Amino acid sequence: MKNFPFFILFFSLTLFAQKTELKTWQFSSEKNPEVKQVNLPHTWNAEDAFDDEPGYWRGNGTYSKTIQIKDSSKVYYLHFNGANQEAKVFVNNKLAGEHQGGYTAFQVPVSSALKPGENKIRVELSNAHDETIPPLDADFTFYGGIYRKVWLVEENKVHFKKEAGTDAVKINPVMDENFNAKVQLSGGIENPEGEKLILKISLQNPEGKEVYSREENVAETLSTNFAVEHPALWSPAVPDLYNIRIAILNDASEQLDVYEHKIGFRKFKASAEGFQLNGEELKLIGVNRHQDWKGLGNAVPVEKQLQDMVNIKKMGANFLRLAHYPQDQEIYRAADSLGLILWSEIPVVNKVPVAEDYEAYEKNVLQMQREHIAQHYNNSSFIFIGYMNEIFIRMVFDNAEGEGKKAIIDHTLKLARKLENLTRELAPKHITVMAIHGNQIYNETGITSLPMVLGWNLYYGWYEGGIQDLGGFLDSEHKKFPKRPIIISEYGVGADARLHSNNPEKFDFTEEYQLLYHQGYLEQVLERDFVIGMTAWNFADFGSEFRGDAMPHINQKGLVNFDRSPKNIYYWYKAMLRPDEKFSRIYRDVPVHIDFSAEKELKIISNQQVIIKLNGIKTAEKKPEGGIVEVKLKLQEGSNSIEVLNRKNELEDQLDLVWQKPDFSAHDWLGINFGTNSYFMDNQCRQWIPASALEQLKISEGAKSIKSSTNIRNTEDDPLFQKGLSEVKNVEIEVPEGKYNVQLLFTNFGKDKALAYELNKKNADEETSEGGLKILLNGEMLEVKPMKEFHFNKKSLQINTESKIKIEATEETVFSISGISLKKIN
Repeated sequence: MKNFPFFILFFSLTLFAQKTELKTWQFSSEKNPEVKQVNLPHTWNAEDAFDDEPGYWRGNGTYSKTIQIKDSSKVYYLHFNGANQEAKVFVNNKLAGEHQGGYTAFQVPVSSALKPGENKIRVELSNAHDETIPPLDADFTFYGGIYRKVWLVEENKVHFKKEAGTDAVKINPVMDENFNAKVQLSGGIENPEGEKLILKISLQNPEGKEVYSREENVAETLSTNFAVEHPALWSPAVPDLYNIRIAILNDASEQLDVYEHKIGFRKFKASAEGFQLNGEELKLIGVNRHQDWKGLGNAVPVEKQLQDMVNIKKMGANFLRLAHYPQDQEIYRAADSLGLILWSEIPVVNKVPVAEDYEAYEKNVLQMQREHIAQHYNNSSFIFIGYMNEIFIRMVFDNAEGEGKKAIIDHTLKLARKLENLTRELAPKHITVMAIHGNQIYNETGITSLPMVLGWNLYYGWYEGGIQDLGGFLDSEHKKFPKRPIIISEYGVGADARLHSNNPEKFDFTEEYQLLYHQGYLEQVLERDFVIGMTAWNFADFGSEFRGDAMPHINQKGLVNFDRSPKNIYYWYKAMLRPDEKFSRIYRDVPVHIDFSAEKELKIISNQQVIIKLNGIKTAEKKPEGGIVEVKLKLQEGSNSIEVLNRKNELEDQLDLVWQKPDFSAHDWLGINFGTNSYFMDNQCRQWIPASALEQLKISEGAKSIKSSTNIRNTEDDPLFQKGLSEVKNVEIEVPEGKYNVQLLFTNFGKDKALAYELNKKNADEETSEGGLKILLNGEMLEVKPMKEFHFNKKSLQINTESKIKIEATEETVFSISGISLKKIN
């Protein structure tokens, strides 16, 4: 694999036009009319999409600024890389243009409205729900704002036409069976006075040497082609790019406009036998990517976004699905230069309207696909073109029946056929694709027969079934449709870096279960050639405001966290996908081994044989199996130094691990979490242990585990309160004699509401309330006040004891409890 310098990601496209970035604006909104200065990129939902109040503000915002125009003989456009989701652009209070859709670029011609000197620009923008603009419903947050760059573009009167948010230049490098190429060029030229023009075309190879050049006369249409014999080929392993330069000259040889782009020569094919690139089989393995970032929403500077691309490549991915919308143009250029094959799609997600809004919705969707293809067609990485994701999931979840169900199916099929036909017309050399969820309604309606490749979003082992059920499902589908190539377009489980378990299980949000899950999926996919690829959901945790989960408002299925710090699973993929780069890393779990036993099972993520040293002494030397080395260590009380070395005796990684007995012999605090097998690190960096790990703790018979996947209000320690025990009569804990501050934790779990992606979960029939409790703590009465739904309460008491802490129900009652904090005072 090549080492790619970071700067190569930035300069793959140059334009002759003068571009001025419009970065600083004045902003106000319906919600907050006070005018303030903001810098683009900007969103108004960076904070309220993550607070405890249900929902986030979706409405109208206004951006304004003043610009100076010096040369009125030029032609001007305002270019928006992305603004969510409905924009009206005014110049000097005159409507200059409109755009529907939050994820494709658009250009507004503004020359006629501008005047020499000062000019006022105003953009009225809305992210309010609109049944005519996708996405209508999805598992991600629809942040409002001008969240990508805006440019004032200055052109000569003669210039390449602007269409669908980009220059109307189409480059098509067509490869024959002998891997010779014909470069087809087409496009339009604005030439209002009918000047005699010359088109100058040149091509440079990856080393910068000119390998082709010619000039020809042109008027208003660009249509030509030329041959390139045996060009260097573009691939994930060697993403060689040629530079094509197309210049418009007048009869005095003055340059009027230039279009310059990096192109790659590649030949691809997808079938049930596998994916072929340049005549060789290639298993596509990668990730999905959402564009938002912790603290920023989707207003992420492009430099940060390019860090994602570099880290995806470093992980060993050769494939990237841009879910569920077109992303910044720089992402596609980065994929070109890094060698990442792209699946890019428009945000037709979960549902299609069927009433009076359908016609306008269809019009917007088809225009969105035109823009999507036009803006990214020239990118070598742009290979799979998608247009729908889980489009029947809302219908299935809502249990639509009869005429209502028929209308949904009919409208969806109508739109899918139009999108498939349009995509094949505009991009006949590319591969069409759609993603569906695990329901046979897609096969039954015939929608699965439309795209050239079918993507299945499968979550066996999370939302339904077990991890190993994946293979049986895939085999069944292949038997029914043996000529259909399949991609596992989504798979994943939520994982919170604060949660760990020695006995991982479905829906516990531990990193250990995430590892088991991904190990199972990769193994099953590699066994099946007809599964041509897989993209893990998701590269990074991302915002989904309506979710509860271990970290509310965030979908935590990422291989890295919302702030892009890697989880263990990121390194495991690197170990599996990058055999060329030998490395080893200690698997990070709990920082303190709290147990009566000194034995600790250590995992090492590695793709090479390793030597393990404990406190300076060699303990083991082992080869990895499936990217993991496991070794049992016998720790000493207190701090332990762990070192991992390669066979050359070079240090690969090191870690300090503390062993602490849960008996107050060395520490004066102990936190116990009920109803879980997981260890949890709270917001104060205190480690809570599961009650099942304590030999000295006894719980009355008949207690039942309870849990919630909903946001617990007014805390960042949701996992501590999302699990518990109900129908408890008493709890006893043996402790050394002394004085203790005992704090009991209670939660009103309420009734979790089912969400569309939770395929087998039933909706709650009614809300619940948690009344007050009266319980005895070592004989003293504690009264717990009533709690609102999905709220928690803490109750503390200082006690003296000779040997036990005992919590009891009063009379014939029972109680529920989430945790106990014990602080030994003396």
